[in-house]
Amino acid sequence: MAKIAVERGERLKKGKIAHEILRVLSGRGMSVASLSGSSISSAFIPRLEERGIGKKRKNSVRVAIDRLRRQKFVEYTNNSDRGHIRLTSAGEMRIRQYDLEGLKLEDQTRWDRIWRIVMFDIPEEKKVARDAVSRKLKNIGFYQLQKSVFIHHKPCLDEIGFIEEFFGLEGMITYVEANSIGKQEGQIRKFFRIRV
Repeated sequence: MAKIAVERGERLKKGKIAHEILRVLSGRGMSVASLSGSSISSAFIPRLEERGIGKKRKNSVRVAIDRLRRQKFVEYTNNSDRGHIRLTSAGEMRIRQYDLEGLKLEDQTRWDRIWRIVMFDIPEEKKVARDAVSRKLKNIGFYQLQKSVFIHHKPCLDEIGFIEEFFGLEGMITYVEANSIGKQEGQIRKFFRIRV
């Protein structure tokens, strides 16, 4: 369905083609007949069509691949008669950044009456990471109870684990599930639009 929308000429979100190219390459890379621009983009088109980027974007795909190579997110190698394109470590990190940017909590059909509390004590020398964690928690809808205490009603253990690993804060973030959060519960229910 997305393929049809793109083929009609709808605009793609900035960076969408590069993001999908990196996703295609994640894992083991890709072999191509030749490392010329048109051969590479032709090899990518069938895999990108599955992801909603059609043949009419062939030139954009070629430009995006070249840009990714110049930014050192992908690298080309020649193996006898075939070329190979693979992600660099910077490319793998860029995919993880895309994952962080797109991080969302799954919707629940019905609230299970459990509060998820995320607390952290991150030292001053990791201030940049601490501030980024706070911003990300707010961005995905957490209620800030205190400076380093956030609450949500949706399950989020995996997402918090990903954030903790991404910023290199293992052991500095605590995740707690509770049935009640005391006197401020009414205010927090109101924030999440949860009826009593």
